[in-house]
Amino acid sequence: MFEVVVEDLLGRIGRLETKNGKKIETPVFLPVINPVTQDISARWMKENLKADIVITNAYILYKRFRDEAVKNTVHSILGFDGVVMTDSGGYQMLEYGEVEATPEEIALFEEDIKTDIAVPLDVPTGLGDRRRAEESVEKTLRNLEATLKILGSRRDRNCLWVGTIQGGVHLDLVSYCAEKLKKMDFDMYALGSPTPLMEGYRFNKLFQMIIAAKTSIEYSKPLHLFGAGHPMIFSFIVALGADMFDSASYYLYAKDGRYITQTGTMKLDKMDYLPCSCPTCSRTNVKELRELPTREQVDAVAKHNLYVCFKEILEIKQAIRDGRLFELLEVRARSHPSIYQAFRDIMKREDLLALMEQHTPIYSRRGINFFDNLSLNRPEARRARRKLLDSVFKERVKQKAILLPYTIKISLEKIRKTINEKSLSEYDILLYGSPYGLIPDEIKYVYPFSQTVYPQDLVLDEQVIDTVIEQIEKAGYKELRIIEARKPYIREAINRVLEKLKSKNVKTDIISFR
Repeated sequence: MFEVVVEDLLGRIGRLETKNGKKIETPVFLPVINPVTQDISARWMKENLKADIVITNAYILYKRFRDEAVKNTVHSILGFDGVVMTDSGGYQMLEYGEVEATPEEIALFEEDIKTDIAVPLDVPTGLGDRRRAEESVEKTLRNLEATLKILGSRRDRNCLWVGTIQGGVHLDLVSYCAEKLKKMDFDMYALGSPTPLMEGYRFNKLFQMIIAAKTSIEYSKPLHLFGAGHPMIFSFIVALGADMFDSASYYLYAKDGRYITQTGTMKLDKMDYLPCSCPTCSRTNVKELRELPTREQVDAVAKHNLYVCFKEILEIKQAIRDGRLFELLEVRARSHPSIYQAFRDIMKREDLLALMEQHTPIYSRRGINFFDNLSLNRPEARRARRKLLDSVFKERVKQKAILLPYTIKISLEKIRKTINEKSLSEYDILLYGSPYGLIPDEIKYVYPFSQTVYPQDLVLDEQVIDTVIEQIEKAGYKELRIIEARKPYIREAINRVLEKLKSKNVKTDIISFR
């Protein structure tokens, strides 16, 4: 039903197969289609964006097209032969208070209209207080149990069924709800109630919600995130484990005159240019776009917004394939101060970093880039430092080492003559001036050491300096002979190391090489 193909961090490219054999590749963005208005049709999305999955509202179908949908299927109503996911309409409770249907009625209806992926009638938490949040979780769990009970009376199910996790900003309730769902017979999971957090730029809490849900469910099943509609957060929610996410924001933003970019939104009436080359933008300019009749303008901006969303998904998938999802996060984190702060905060979570490391491949088909000290937290860096400490330096038997600048281009024979040694057999040969600390000469070309590009001043970071000290102590070196670096930043780095070594029982000798 779901197969993981490639992993990077907690992001993954997967293949999801429905009961009738349709397949989609994740991560995937699901545009919300209003079945009544169908402002931008699912057929247009398939023809122009290669969309193979959309989401619509089962409750609206139930109220407006009940007989027709049962007779002709939801695919006929939407004019779409791809995968259709139906939300139960629980979100209407936040908007209007109640829905006029039982969980059993909605469940049977979703089966009857042959939707591919179905969501039971849940009770969204929103940003309610603790008491309301607890009520929403318990009501949701009761509804899900009722849904499974009625479905259990059928021999065959038409749909993949989604267990919805509620709890809102109360992370213990999110975990509690997810743990309960693990014991139920659902094909996949979904996390509800994130939209108010995104609208309020509370990305820190949003990321924590996703982590709480992801770490409480089976890793082998897909996780859907409801209402995640802006591409500037797509890479983060994927990296934290969301495989699917939906939104109607592409159209809602357009109605409000908001033009989506990968790093934010701009108001159309304050724009001088259209900074995009999508088919919509390449056929017009901002003046012509503003002069269109309202409906035409909204449709045009909505289509642009969709192009941006779908483009971002492709960039994320390519980053996962290349083992560079972390780098994409570092770039996208600069989209907004609140995202940057949230990113910095989750990078302090040792449990999350360790989990990401477990699911990041040990090699990549491309080299990696470091930007600043946040890059030192990426799985490849953590793994390399740990292996150097726990294996390479732990197993050193020589008590003396020669330290060479990482950038040096000289033979060991010439170094031997320079330091007046008949033989270098008593010394370990180490390279200094790398963000990984000290690197033994014999493994300098092993991934990721020589495949990493980094700014010069990163080797001056306190964490890197402390790593060097820890490596020296782990190896038990008593004597270090240091070939002086020509590059100022590497000289400064080793001088900081030597300053910290003054309190250690290590003999040091700097040798100037010209």
